[in-house]
Amino acid sequence: MMINPRLKELLKVNLRYANPQQTSKLRKKGKNGSALTRSLTMQYLSSGLIFLVIYGFAMLGLDFSQLPGYFTYYTALFGILAFSQGISVIYNVFFESQDLPNFLPLPFRQKELFLAKIVVVALTIVPFILPVFVLFVLTGIQANVFLLWTLLFAVVLFFLFLGIMFSICSFIVFGLTKTKLFKQHKQMMTSLLLIVSTVVAVLGILVISWQMPQAGEIFADRPTINFLLPFFYTASQPLTAEGLLSLLILAGLLIVLSFLFAKLLLPKLYEQLIDSSSNNKIAKRKHKGHQSLRQLLVHYNAQLIRNPSLLMQVFSNSIMVPLIFIITFAFSAQIDLSMVGPQFLGVTFLGGIALSTIMVNQTSFVANIISLDKENFAFIQALPLSMKDYLREKFRFAYLLQLILVSSMAVIMGLVLQLPLLHFVSILLGGMAGTYLISLRYFSRDYRLLLLDWTEISQLFSRGAGNLGLVSTMIGSVFLSVILLVLYGFAVALLPSLAINMAVGIVVIAGSFLWYHHYQKKFWKKLI
Repeated sequence: MMINPRLKELLKVNLRYANPQQTSKLRKKGKNGSALTRSLTMQYLSSGLIFLVIYGFAMLGLDFSQLPGYFTYYTALFGILAFSQGISVIYNVFFESQDLPNFLPLPFRQKELFLAKIVVVALTIVPFILPVFVLFVLTGIQANVFLLWTLLFAVVLFFLFLGIMFSICSFIVFGLTKTKLFKQHKQMMTSLLLIVSTVVAVLGILVISWQMPQAGEIFADRPTINFLLPFFYTASQPLTAEGLLSLLILAGLLIVLSFLFAKLLLPKLYEQLIDSSSNNKIAKRKHKGHQSLRQLLVHYNAQLIRNPSLLMQVFSNSIMVPLIFIITFAFSAQIDLSMVGPQFLGVTFLGGIALSTIMVNQTSFVANIISLDKENFAFIQALPLSMKDYLREKFRFAYLLQLILVSSMAVIMGLVLQLPLLHFVSILLGGMAGTYLISLRYFSRDYRLLLLDWTEISQLFSRGAGNLGLVSTMIGSVFLSVILLVLYGFAVALLPSLAINMAVGIVVIAGSFLWYHHYQKKFWKKLI
């Protein structure tokens, strides 16, 4: 059956909006037109294949027909992945694309426009939940259900699962974007929407992984997630009364969600999307009088950092890495430093510095705050304003932001590790000092690699050593920090602590002074 040519073109357009950053990367590699479409499609197919291989092998060793707990945990895992991906893709395809006004003069029907968007959303979610189809098939086979019945019910369950996840994500995105709060604070709410969905996904996956048996544990089924049991009964005993009733419950849930969506959101959805596209083109600014230069610059810089992509990158690269480690410690409950002695104050101080080196990187606020000016930077250079004073205000603003993030993470770490008060203060002081020193490096780096004609925020992050350099720096910071802290801790415990702490203290103080002096001489003193 031939696909409607108009629908086919709409699918190509929306496929580019599903993941704007990936589309931009492929275009930089010279991909355009059909080649770009093929590359994007192949990436989704390869993602699905990778998920199938990884989770397929992991699931082969379990008899899910006898383990409803593990069945529901794997179903929850794929549901969480679908939720995270669905939230971002639905928002990007329906709202961030801002393309509906462009289609109004063209001979496209409203049904075709929405169908193309829905198909692309489904295409991008499917790779993340494709292993759940294998889960349904495996469970049926292991329960000795006739193969044709197994495949038929697995297909039905898969589409019910996809439909329910799409409905839930759509309710969240379309419902939130209708609120007055979202319309007034679009950038902030967009960032929160994407950040919250990412947090839910990461925490959900971590919690599920911690529920799995550890090496040496006696294997036993996990407690079931009760609201996911209908999937288990339908997959393992599809022709029994319990299995058929479960299937009816799932189908009924999807029908109810679809009915509510059709009644509550769909009637005004087209107008909502048009209104959203129109509002994005009108920037309403409020004039605030009687402000000092510093207040004006603080307000200006606060506007610059509201870019959703920037906030997402800061969250993903500067917060999630240490947060995952901290949450791991919290759940495992294997580390308790409540009785650590004062001789380890240097270790916790160095731990604060290490935390800042992990959290402050080339995706941080301080590493991009100058380039965020774009064309405004040339305008500011033409003003009778000292560039050194202007950049100092920028640095102060970005440093305080980084300090808030690092200090918050240090507080969380102190509470999780149950640090005594003195060590609590020590890790905070280390975080403050480390954040200042590392911020000097990345702020001067932003000025040295200044990029003002960027079109996508990701261009700023790939400056210098590129994405490979970013990943290498982050991994290197984590491993080097852990190694140094472990060695320092063992040295304090096994050798004369006073001598070790004095030696390390001299090195840290001397190194910090030389670091500070270097950037004062090579950067700040060269500014006018």
